[in-house]
Amino acid sequence: MSFTWPALLLALLLLPVTVAVLWGLERRRQRTAQAFADAHLLKAVLRPASRAHRRWPLVLQLVALGVLLFAAARPVAALPLPVNKAAVVLAIDTSRSMLASDLNPNRLEAARAIALEFLRVAPATTQIGLASFSDVATVLVPPTTDRERVREAIAQLKVAQNTSLASAVVTGVRMLPGRKEVKPPQELTPRMFAVPDAPAPSGPAPQPEKMPPGAILIISDGVNNVSSNPEVSASDGLRIASRFASQWKVKVYTVGVGREGGAIMQQDGQNYYVPFEPRTLQALAQDTDGKYTYAPSQDALREVFTELGTIIRWEPTRTEVSALLSGLALILLVVAGALNLHWQRRVP
Repeated sequence: MSFTWPALLLALLLLPVTVAVLWGLERRRQRTAQAFADAHLLKAVLRPASRAHRRWPLVLQLVALGVLLFAAARPVAALPLPVNKAAVVLAIDTSRSMLASDLNPNRLEAARAIALEFLRVAPATTQIGLASFSDVATVLVPPTTDRERVREAIAQLKVAQNTSLASAVVTGVRMLPGRKEVKPPQELTPRMFAVPDAPAPSGPAPQPEKMPPGAILIISDGVNNVSSNPEVSASDGLRIASRFASQWKVKVYTVGVGREGGAIMQQDGQNYYVPFEPRTLQALAQDTDGKYTYAPSQDALREVFTELGTIIRWEPTRTEVSALLSGLALILLVVAGALNLHWQRRVP
């Protein structure tokens, strides 16, 4: 326990002084009574309260005074308090296929709206990070409670080229609290990750079972067509990334943006077919114990947002306890007054 104003602990010296003063007053009262009354008649005229009935209210009052003097120093203690440990990485697909207009006005704008809705409904204590991904994933905002910073980054998203869902998963895992030192899967090429490899830590290696809870929310049309390792296909790379997320206790939730059957997009005077592949997103969520949601279902989205936004853990938290001590002192004074009123028909 520490104190914000430790010098005020000297005020506790008032407690023995108060006891001495009260003891002196009591002795004086007894001498005065003996001086002005016959000792044989005094007991017949007055029926003094028992010693316990006189002392217990006084003891409670003195304890309350000591607690108040102690609280004046503003003690700070580590108390077990409920803490929201939720941390979520929003990973938004910014590949060229997100410009398809099967959602109004296009898939990317729909993804932006979903991300902003998540920021709105998530508790203020939830740490939220932001990454965009196309050929590679880029960390835009590390997990933070600063909502305005994330909103500004969402507004500045720009379209790139292809899509690597594996990059989004691995980068998202390494963005979450406690996982910065985690090395990406060896089967995947390091250049696809926006989080640089840190030097080998001098301490013990990270342990998955001791990691704080974390989740990734991927908003994408499900198109997965890039692998930075020529020897690993895009689908195999995604399976490797899924195992990586599960290993480090990260659930991947996915939101599909697009319409069944895909869309036709015009580029450079030519028409291109842009697919919508929800099955890829469904498999990714299933492999990591997450959930898949289709964007137009607002009720389902809200359910996922609620689940992601709050993970309560009881943790020792340094908290000033002067208010609690003051409340305890008040209770002691009320009890002392009630006992005095009951036993001696007066309130001290």
